[in-house]
Amino acid sequence: MPYMSAQTASPTPDLSLPSIPSAFKPAARRRPRRVFVLAPLVLVLSLALSGGILLLCPPVLEAMSAVFLKPQPGAVPWNGHDRITVVAMGLTQRTTEPARTDTILVMDIDPPNHRVNMLSVPRDLWVTIPGYSQGKGKLAIAYAIGGPKLTAYTLEHELGIPVDYTIALTFRGFTKIVDAMGGVTVNVPQELKDDTYPCLTGYSYCPIDIKPGKQHMDGATALEFVRERHAFAQQDLARVQDQQAFADALKHTIISPFTWSRYPAMLDALQKGLITNLPLNDLPAVGAQYVLPTNHVNHSYINVDNGLVKPDSSPDGQSILTPTDASSIPNLVHRLFADSNVAQENAAVAVLNGTPTSGVANDVETTLAGIGFHTVMAGNANSTGYQQSEVIVNTAVGGQADYTARRLQRLFDAKLARQSLPGQIARVVVIVGSDFPTT
Repeated sequence: MPYMSAQTASPTPDLSLPSIPSAFKPAARRRPRRVFVLAPLVLVLSLALSGGILLLCPPVLEAMSAVFLKPQPGAVPWNGHDRITVVAMGLTQRTTEPARTDTILVMDIDPPNHRVNMLSVPRDLWVTIPGYSQGKGKLAIAYAIGGPKLTAYTLEHELGIPVDYTIALTFRGFTKIVDAMGGVTVNVPQELKDDTYPCLTGYSYCPIDIKPGKQHMDGATALEFVRERHAFAQQDLARVQDQQAFADALKHTIISPFTWSRYPAMLDALQKGLITNLPLNDLPAVGAQYVLPTNHVNHSYINVDNGLVKPDSSPDGQSILTPTDASSIPNLVHRLFADSNVAQENAAVAVLNGTPTSGVANDVETTLAGIGFHTVMAGNANSTGYQQSEVIVNTAVGGQADYTARRLQRLFDAKLARQSLPGQIARVVVIVGSDFPTT
């Protein structure tokens, strides 16, 4: 499997659950919910750390990064100039609950145009989860049901966001990375005092009191700092201020000569802490795009404040978010993620089902069309025994298709081949294998 981690946060997919897992059912009495803001910091930690090391430190550290950040077997590489979309997920996994996402940050990297578009997607967005027996659920539970692959496909299927790679980080991974850095000194904007802060284990409270001003934080304190927002009346504003304070502290720590000796430990913690299908040796290249001063970075949000979603209730009584209208979110997604290179090639794409699960090809074909691919047919492959998805450039048909094929290879974690397929009208053929999340 191309996904790499020393952790166990990615579950074995189970798409035929008889009911919503108990962890996600509405409870009669629950503590005030904390919105976990680790997803943006997944990118700050992993991308700024790996990219910043290469951009801001002596050249010898590039060789060090190559030693410590080896690609995981089977990971689909990035060539460094194709447009890609990376989804960062902050995971919460406490006690015996399955891992789930609390926030999701989508980052679209367009190197030729020196542009990075980011979109924060709320965990409580009510969506259809492909293959899920209950049909609809909060976006957060897609990870608990089918791991990062199902989360990615749900974003593609429901929102039309193409997902090339995913990066996830748990509470524990976050604290270990910060500890490996020797901690960070953060200029805390205002006091964080909360007597009902939830402990990481069990269901008790672990009161916190982080004073304003410069505070040196270890991993555990840093996690408290970035998680907490209910200590203030203006919760969202306070969260943004705290995120920015931590990001500034992180960048200063990375470039400090006093930190250079810790780079091996930092890279080791990064490698062990991430759950990702992005080749680890590509992290510096992705990180460079994030921190390059020449790149324009735009951050958009799907939230109640800008009117894209509204509070609602699910049929079973959960507090959820639903779109306020049918066009605003699709228009935003199209503006941020529409791939002009795919549109320019306009390569005809066929989708074939290489698994025993019926209906997969039709579902995938519809999803790819929604993302912007020129799909022309869906059908069955010559076998139902494909273990891994494949992308085939059909040499029997003319026309440009290399970019389209590379992007499809990343979207499916697929094998890529060139082959003559007489009688097949499509320039590119996608064969969906049993590694696909809904099979």
